[in-house]
Parts: sequence; structure tokens; C-alpha cells
Amino acid sequence: MSSTRTGRRRAAVAVLAALLLLAVGVLAGRLTAPDDDAPAPVPQAPRAAAPDAIAPPTLAVGLVTTDAGALTPPATLVPAFQSAQAVTDAIAPRFVRIDVRWDLLQPDAATPLDPARVIGDGCGREGAQPCSGPVSLARTLGALRAAQVAHPGRYRPLISFWGMPGWAGAPGDGCDAAKARPGARPLAPGKEPAYAAAIARVWDAVRAAGIDGADWTPWNEPNAPYFLDPQRASCSASAAPRSPAQFSRLVVTMDAELHRLRATAPAGSQARDDRLIVGELAAWGAPSRRAVPTDEFLRALPDDVLCRADVLSVHGYLEAKPRSGKGEPIAAGLRELDRRPCLDGKPAWITETAVGSPRAGGRRDVSKDTLRAECRLMDRQLDRWYHDPRVTAAFQYSVREDPAFPTGLLDEGLTRTFPVAAVWAAWGGSRDPAAAPPALPVDCRDPADGAGDAAPPG
Repeated sequence: MSSTRTGRRRAAVAVLAALLLLAVGVLAGRLTAPDDDAPAPVPQAPRAAAPDAIAPPTLAVGLVTTDAGALTPPATLVPAFQSAQAVTDAIAPRFVRIDVRWDLLQPDAATPLDPARVIGDGCGREGAQPCSGPVSLARTLGALRAAQVAHPGRYRPLISFWGMPGWAGAPGDGCDAAKARPGARPLAPGKEPAYAAAIARVWDAVRAAGIDGADWTPWNEPNAPYFLDPQRASCSASAAPRSPAQFSRLVVTMDAELHRLRATAPAGSQARDDRLIVGELAAWGAPSRRAVPTDEFLRALPDDVLCRADVLSVHGYLEAKPRSGKGEPIAAGLRELDRRPCLDGKPAWITETAVGSPRAGGRRDVSKDTLRAECRLMDRQLDRWYHDPRVTAAFQYSVREDPAFPTGLLDEGLTRTFPVAAVWAAWGGSRDPAAAPPALPVDCRDPADGAGDAAPPG
């Protein structure tokens, strides 16, 4: 066969291929072009920037406190709170979880949520001294903004709702539903607009305080009966969970309201980057008639709910001498996240953790050896989370100790700072979250005591 004939055949084939590609392109354009009679798509308000991919290892630190006295920078003296101010300032957390008690801020349906409403006296439990003065959401946000000015790039709020107003809740369906306390009842049918309105009021309060960016979570510990009740269809540990469906309503409502509010923010505003944090789940060791473990709860959430999250959050505490001999089982919850393809690349935060006696009515062992063991235990666990590619932040609960749940960095009277506070300051402070793990603080070291050197599973 001559080379001329071969060349002509190759040219013909090339022309036919080009014509075929052109025809396919035209057909595809017709198939995908919008129908002139079809409704226009709903305009979207994109975030100012897409979330960055997880870049392990990294670990930022946060605090859980609404104590305006502890949050106020040391340059502004709060009488009798200097030690708490110094501890918080040394940690300089990247994040601070602020609890929003909806029931206290809006006790009456006829009156909008009031951020300036006084909801406490700034004292310890049952009026324990010292007291920092009248507490309101507006005052807490103001202290947070002052801390941001003192430490740029830190003290970003995580707004966490809980406390269902009596007028907004209704008895649920399930185990001992009639016995649920008013503040833990599910949102009543048709009350989603009221919840959205409360979110909007808090959004406005955050901006009024001069805070540009914030993160939001729909409800604290929705798998615990104190916060959402009932948890199960009947009073059996094997009964179907009811709380995930009630929590889902809150997630969907908050997501829609945040989408609306972000759209009203000026282009390029940090408010357009406000994130939805889904979870805030308590770490239960096993199913019970009154509670749902993290992994079981997450399995009950459909993709349409869980996959709305920008960040997932769980809780987990540690004890130097745990009654069970094991650590809190948060690892099962983190593994459950890995089973959802839609969550690939999305980080998890441990939004409550601490050492001490993390159980209601517990009594903290403040002996020197135990406090040092707690120190090393917390440091080792933070190091584990630092190396976990999913976890990117851990929050200490709390600054001032509550004797009903003794896990603070200082005692209730603010006269004693526990050694573990130095661990949080080492992991926080001026340290970059991606920097190498810090050295163990001197006050935590005790070569003669090996107890607590290894962090428990989870």
C-alpha cells in the first residue's frame, strides 16, 4: 500500500473523528442546557473561602467557659479573678465554647431572646465566692472580644445552644417522656422558626460585640438525657434511639438559618466563613436505657443531616485512676465518622475534655502524685490527638472548677491552680497548632511515679 493512500485514509479518519466529537458536544450541550421554562436555581451564598484540607499533624486548643471574669485580659483587673485571668491568658486558646442557655435568655415566647439579660451572678455553685459580677451573654461576648484584641487570631467563639424554653418544647415519645425536665424536652412541632429567630438574635449579638467570625453547634450533648430527653423509644438499652431524629431537626434548622445569615454578610466578611459544628456528643461507655453512645447516635443520623457539618465534635474525659480501668470511649465515635464518604477531609474536634473526676458528684483526688499523673495523662492524650489526622482541636472543660463536675484548671475558690493548667498553656499560648509537641511542663514530671504515663485507649 502506497504512503500517499495511507496518508489520505488517516486524514479521512481524523476528519470523521472531529465531526463525531463536534456532534457529541452539541448533543451534550442541548441535554445539559437549562430549560427556558424550568424554575431558576436558588441563588447560593458561597463561603468566602473553601475549608482547607486537613494537614496532619496539628492540634489547636480551646476552652469551655462563659465566665467573663476568667476571659477578661489581665490588663483589666477583675477583683479576686487574677489567677483565673492569668491561666486563661497563658493558654490564649484558638477557640472558646460559649454556652447559650436559650431557656434563660428567652423565658417568654412573646419577648425576643435578649443577649443583655442577666442570667447569673458570676459566682461558683450555690453562690460560692469569689463572684465576677452579673453575667449576661453580651458581657461574655464583650470579654471575648477584648481577649481577641489582646491575642489576634485567637478566642474564636463556638456558640453552643442548650436549655429548651418551656414554651418551645413538648414532651417527646419514648422512655419516661413525661418525666423529662422542661429544659431537656424536644423542640415542639412547628417551633423551628422560633429556634431560627433565637439563632439570628445571637448572631446579631456576636457582630455587635465586634466579633467577625464564629462557629455554631445546634445543641449540647443531644445523646444525654439531661440535655435531650427521651433518648430511646422504650426503657431498654436495646430500644431504638429517638434523640437523633429530634437533634436532626435542630441541625437542619440551624444550617438553613446560618445559610441565610451568611448571605446577608458583606462580601469578603469573615461572617461568611461561620461554620456548622455537628455533634457535641457525650462519650458513653455502652448503650443504656437512658443514653445513646456516640457511635450508635452517629449511625442513626442520615447523610442529609450529618454531612451538612463543616466540623464534627465529640466529648471525652480522662481519669488518672478510672473506676473501669479504661479511658473514655471516644475512639468508636471517630471510627464511625470514617465510614461516611461525605465526611472525608472534614475534621473532628474534641470540644470537651479534661482530667479530674469527670462524673456528676465525683470527688477529685488532689494529692500531689495524682495531680502529676493527671498532668502526664492529659499531655499524652493531646499528643495522640495531635497525631490523629482527623482531630484538629481539643477543648478544656473548664477554667473554674464546679464541685458537681470537678475537672477545672483552678479550684472553685480560685486559690489553687492545678498542674495540668501548664499542659494546656504549653499546647496553647504562642505555639502554632502545627508545631512539634511541646515539652512536658516541669511541674508534671515525677520520674519516681510511673502511674498515668500512658494514655488510655481513645
